[in-house]
Amino acid sequence: MKILNKIPVLRILSRYWREITRPAPLQEFEDYETYWQMRVQEQRTAKEMDRYRLIAGALPINSSVLDVGCGEGSFLRYLSRNRPDCNGHGADISSTALERLAASGIRTTQINPRKRLVEQFTEDWDVVVLMEVIEHVVDAEDLVRQVIELAPRRIFITIPNAGFLLHRLRLMFGGRFPITTIIYHMREHIRFWTVKDFEQWAAVLGMHIHNCQAQVDKPDRLIRWLSNWCPALFAAQVVYELSPNVQA
Repeated sequence: MKILNKIPVLRILSRYWREITRPAPLQEFEDYETYWQMRVQEQRTAKEMDRYRLIAGALPINSSVLDVGCGEGSFLRYLSRNRPDCNGHGADISSTALERLAASGIRTTQINPRKRLVEQFTEDWDVVVLMEVIEHVVDAEDLVRQVIELAPRRIFITIPNAGFLLHRLRLMFGGRFPITTIIYHMREHIRFWTVKDFEQWAAVLGMHIHNCQAQVDKPDRLIRWLSNWCPALFAAQVVYELSPNVQA
């Protein structure tokens, strides 16, 4: 078995088969606040991810960055270390998540879901980030329209790719619905997009896609090459750089 694990293709196939056949996660939690309390307690907070590097590298110099749905703020902490010229601000509905970020000296605001974002964030923002957020929201259209109302120069949206090869194989051979970066329970994600679906969706909302890149956190060189070659099929998560059409 150790010998087989040294062969990249066999190692990847073995990992894929485990993902295709494993049961869906169904560990229930009460609400989003409880969700973050569980993650913090279990130390299941985000590590440095490829999408942080991709977004940070694309930011204009001296950008003001609003991270909507920032969670415990791992991206903004990465940004403060690697792009100190940028001014980051975290926004989330979870006080538990924001407490961790505020302890790092980064500005935070707890979102009131009963008010529109433009009522709560009156500054001018060069960039707004929605990182692994819209798949959790019933009315993702309204959330993105609220972001557009803030009039940023650029919007970065990252999402799981429902068209990822592993998800197709899990449905075909495993007879199971895809597990799209879900941590505790399948109800975490209630909206799904493939790359083609997102392109259509963004156009309907009046957004122009400047760039679509694969997020590749696995060390395998073959996976990285395939993901960058064809994100629609081989990328588990994708990073979009967009702007409202009037600014394209």
